[in-house]
Amino acid sequence: MDAISSLMLQQGWRKGPWTALEDRLLTEYVQQHGEGSWNSVAKLTGLRRSGKSCRLRWVNYLRPDLKRGKITPDEETVILQLHAMLGNRWSAIARCLPGRTDNEIKNYWRTHFKKARPSRRARAQLLHQYQLQQHRQYLQSLNLLQQQQLQQQQQLMLLQEQEQGQQSPQEEVPDESMMAQVAMMNDPQSKECCCTAVSVPDDCVLPADDEAIWDSLWRLVDGDGSCGEGSSGGEY
Repeated sequence: MDAISSLMLQQGWRKGPWTALEDRLLTEYVQQHGEGSWNSVAKLTGLRRSGKSCRLRWVNYLRPDLKRGKITPDEETVILQLHAMLGNRWSAIARCLPGRTDNEIKNYWRTHFKKARPSRRARAQLLHQYQLQQHRQYLQSLNLLQQQQLQQQQQLMLLQEQEQGQQSPQEEVPDESMMAQVAMMNDPQSKECCCTAVSVPDDCVLPADDEAIWDSLWRLVDGDGSCGEGSSGGEY
C-alpha cells in the first residue's frame, strides 16, 4: 500500500461541502481519465473523498450537460405524469428529462408534492393525459412521415417523366420544299404546265425499226428508190 492510501486510512475520508479546489481536481481527473474508476480519484489527485462521493459530486453537480436553475413548468408536468406511472423510480424519470439528475428530481418532488400526494383518481387522470399526449405526438410524427413519403414519390414520378421525355425520338418535321413539290404535283394547272414544257430533243435516236422505215420513206421522196426510178421513166 502506497503512502497516499495509508494516509487516507489514517486520516479518514473528508466529509461535508466540497470546496472549489476539490471540484477543480475532480473535473481535471474526469477530463483526463473519463468517468469511472472513482476509487482511483483519491490516489491520483490527492482528494480525501471516497469513490462514491466523487461519483455523486460529478453526476449531480459537475457534469457539463447539467441544466442549471429551477424546474420549469413543462418539466414539472412530465415529473407528475411519470410519477403517476412509475412511482418513486427517480432514475427512470430522470432519463426522460435530459440534464436533470435523479437526486434533483427526488428533492423537487419531496419538497413540492410529497405532502399533497395526488389521489388514485388524480393519478389515473394524469396517466390518461400523458397517454393522450403521447398518442398525439405519435399521430403528428406519422402524418409528417406520410407527407415526406408522398413528396418523395412525386419527385420520383417527375424525374421519370423527364427521363422518358428525353429518351423519346423527336417527331420528324416535313421539309417545306418537299411539301411544295407535292402540292404542285397535285395541282391540275401545274400538271398542264409540265406537259407543255416537255419537248423532244434534236439528237433523240429512234429505235432501229423506226429508223429503217423513215429511211425508206425519204428515198421515195428523193427518187432514190428502185420503184421510184421505174415510175419516173414511165412518166417521161
